[in-house]
Amino acid sequence: MKKARARLEMYSNSPQVVSFLRELEKLEGLEKRRRNRLNKLLTMDFDSLDLSEKKDVTYELSDSKNTECIALAAQYFLKLYQETKNLHLFCNYASTLYRSGRKREAMEAYERIEELFKTEAYPDKGWVMMKIHEDRMDFFKEDRLAFRKHWESAKTDPYLKQLPCEFPGHLGYVTSFAEVSLQYGYLDICDELVTLLKKKKLPIPSKVKAHYGR
Repeated sequence: MKKARARLEMYSNSPQVVSFLRELEKLEGLEKRRRNRLNKLLTMDFDSLDLSEKKDVTYELSDSKNTECIALAAQYFLKLYQETKNLHLFCNYASTLYRSGRKREAMEAYERIEELFKTEAYPDKGWVMMKIHEDRMDFFKEDRLAFRKHWESAKTDPYLKQLPCEFPGHLGYVTSFAEVSLQYGYLDICDELVTLLKKKKLPIPSKVKAHYGR
């Protein structure tokens, strides 16, 4: 806000300038309330809440971009799973764990999910497996052979074949995997991902674009 006001001082106090500053003030107020809310969530006594409140707190923390909030959400998802034995909460725990940076532990949790899927009913196995395969390829993107192995595993996964979308579904991963596949010389993978980038009308990474000459 200070920087914005300083820049706007050189302009007349027109209705447009005043309106713009008011919008900035609203955004500043929203951001302050968001930060205060997250600080409150980080310090509250989770175990004293009822089940519904625990879920609300956990999902709100998991939606944050703050690593500390995401890490705490992972802990809470695990607590909720232990309390309810709801497999959906364990799936959320695993993916949130990966987002928090505890990637190797998430890989172990993903293996457990795959074992549980063999015996337990779950309505959204395809979407969960999409996330598992994506994160595995991301985790192993520094390992040429493992990267290829997990691509092949995803492309033959029966759960993914039931989904209405193409793998990978996470658009950031489409871009990242296109770059990695080109680096490793996996042009069949790169071709497929470039086609998906075009279909989604996403920018093609510069090195990939240069390789294809367009």
